[in-house]
Amino acid sequence: MTTAPTETPATPPTPPADFWATPTKIAMVAAVAGLATYGIAGVLYMGTVHDGHGPDGKTQFVLSWLAGWTYWASLPLGGLALLMIHYLAKTSWGLLLRRPMEAATKTLPVMALLFIPVLVGLTFHEKSPYWWVDPHHAHEELAANKEKNQEAAEKAAGDPLIDANATKRAERFQASQAQVQKAVEHERHDREKGTFGFLSPQVFVGLAVVLFAIWYAMIAYINKLGEVSDAVIGTGTPEQQWEKVDEAREKLNRFSGPGLIIYAVTITAAATQWVMSLEAGWASTMFPVIFAVNQFLTCLAFSVMVFLFLVGREPFKSAMRPKFQLDMGSLMLAFTLFWSYTSFSQLMLIWIGNLPEEIPFFLKRSAPGWWAVSAGLIVFHFAVPFLLLLFRDIKLHPVRLRVMATYLLVVCAVDVVWWVEPTFAHESPLYVLMDAGAVVGIGGVWGLVFLSFLKKRPLLPVNELYYLPEGHSEHH
Repeated sequence: MTTAPTETPATPPTPPADFWATPTKIAMVAAVAGLATYGIAGVLYMGTVHDGHGPDGKTQFVLSWLAGWTYWASLPLGGLALLMIHYLAKTSWGLLLRRPMEAATKTLPVMALLFIPVLVGLTFHEKSPYWWVDPHHAHEELAANKEKNQEAAEKAAGDPLIDANATKRAERFQASQAQVQKAVEHERHDREKGTFGFLSPQVFVGLAVVLFAIWYAMIAYINKLGEVSDAVIGTGTPEQQWEKVDEAREKLNRFSGPGLIIYAVTITAAATQWVMSLEAGWASTMFPVIFAVNQFLTCLAFSVMVFLFLVGREPFKSAMRPKFQLDMGSLMLAFTLFWSYTSFSQLMLIWIGNLPEEIPFFLKRSAPGWWAVSAGLIVFHFAVPFLLLLFRDIKLHPVRLRVMATYLLVVCAVDVVWWVEPTFAHESPLYVLMDAGAVVGIGGVWGLVFLSFLKKRPLLPVNELYYLPEGHSEHH
C-alpha cells in the first residue's frame, strides 16, 4: 500500500489561454485540407475508373474512409485498453499519460458518428466494399477479372520486349485471383445455405450499435472514477482526500481485469466484421490481436508525443524523472515487438496451412506495388524502431523520443491502409490521395474534439503523484 500524503496538493497550474491556439489551428487546417483532398481526389478517381478496372468510385469512397476511420478509432479504443492496463498494473507511465488517454477515450461518440459513412456503404449493394452484401456480383466480377488477367498474361508471355520477371509477376497475380475466386465461390455456396448470418447488413449495423454502447459505458465508468482525484482537491484533510482517491483507484483496479476481457471479445468482433470480412474467405485468429496491438501502439505513441510536448512545463517539469521517460520508450519498443511477433505468426500460420481461402490475403499484398509496402512495413515498422528504441540516449532525450513517437504514428497509419486497400486491384493511383486525405481529414476532426476535452481538466492528476515510485520516500 502507498503511504498517504501529509500535505494538501496545490491546485495544478493550467497553460495560458493561447497555449492551445497553435494545435487547434493545425487540427483545423488538417480537417479542411484532408477532407478537401479526399473529396477532390475521389471525384477525379470516379472519372478515371471504368467498368471492370478496379473498385468503383462509390466503393473507393467507402474504402478510403474506412481506412482513415479505423486508424483514428485506435485512439479512443486503445486509450480505453491502456487505461485499464494502467489501473490494473498501477504504472507510472499511465499516471503521467492519463490525461491524453482520457481525453482520447471521450472522443468515442464522435468516432461513432464518423462511422455512419461506412454504414451507408452497405446500401450500395454491388458497389459496397464488403463483398458479402452482394456475393453474386462479387463472383461475376472476379470471373471477368480472371478472363482479363488471362489475356494479359498470354500477351506478356508472347511479347519478347517484356522481361521474364514481369511475366512471372503477372502469372502470380493471375494465380492469386484464381484463389480469390475459389474463396468467393465457397462462401457464396455457404451463404446460400444460410451459414454466414454473421456477415449481413442487419447484423453489421446491430453489432456496431452494441459495440459502441459497451465501449461508451466502459469509458464513462472509467472517466467518472478517474475524475475523483481532481474533485476532492480542497474538500478536506490530505488523509481524507487520499482515502477517496484510493477508494476510486481500487474500484478501477477491480474493474480493469474483467474490462480487458470485455475489450478483447468486443475488439475481436469489430476486427472481424469491419476489416477481416473485406476479404472473401479469409479468416485469421491472429488478426484481431494485430488489430488490438496496433491500437495500443498508436494510442501510446500519440500520448507520449503529447506528453513530451508538455513535459517542459509545470506540473510535469517538477514531477518528471528520467525513469518515467525511459519506461515510455521501452513500452513503445515492447508493443513494436508484439506487433512484429503477431504479424509474423499470422504469415507463418497461413503459409503453413496453404489453404485456398486464406492465402489470397498475402498474395494480393505481394502483387506489384503492394510488395514494396509489405517489405517496407518489415523494415520501418519493425527493424527501424526496434534498433532505435534500444538506445537509452534516444529514450531519455525528449525531442528524439517525440520524433520516434510521431514516426510510429505514421507507420501505424500505413499498416492500417495495408489492411484495407489491397482488397481490390487498383488501376488509378488517385486512391492514394483519397487514403491520405481521409486519414488527415478525419484526424483533424478528431484532433479538434480531443483538444476540447484535454484543455478542460488539469493536465496532471497532482492528487495522485504519491503513487509515482520517486514521488514518495516509503513503500509498504
